[in-house]
Amino acid sequence: GTVYFAKLLVDAGVAPSVSEARRLIDGGGVKVNGEAVEAKRYNVAPDFLKEAKIQVGKKKFVRLV
Repeated sequence: GTVYFAKLLVDAGVAPSVSEARRLIDGGGVKVNGEAVEAKRYNVAPDFLKEAKIQVGKKKFVRLV
């Protein structure tokens, strides 16, 4: 299975909507463990997010446990 990454960003409270989360991903504004998420990569493997530090923009951070 895969995780819909844009929805996860909304559920975590770092993006106001799924469409805005997709725009942030496409624009290079989302990083996982310091690496920018590739554009159009909305579905990711759960292992990719295991204990990940997600950064959205310059000031919003979330750690998944």
